[in-house]
Amino acid sequence: MSTDIRQTLTVTARDVVDRKFDPSAYPYRHLAVLQVAKLGTPDSQIPLVMSAVEMLGQIGWELASFTMANRTVVAVMRRR
Repeated sequence: MSTDIRQTLTVTARDVVDRKFDPSAYPYRHLAVLQVAKLGTPDSQIPLVMSAVEMLGQIGWELASFTMANRTVVAVMRRR
């Protein structure tokens, strides 16, 4: 990961799916999982973001909010 998620409170869906993000080391209750579409529309990123949501859901996180804006898909997760 190129940025410190403890400062940005965000992680890319790709980092979650590729297991580059360690949720056990994340100190906050809420986390924004995002993915930007390089080409096309943000709905092209929905499967990747939802895969990350499912993976986090299996380890104690729940989906709090979901939105698409411009080319970005964001899922806000809350630790249970």
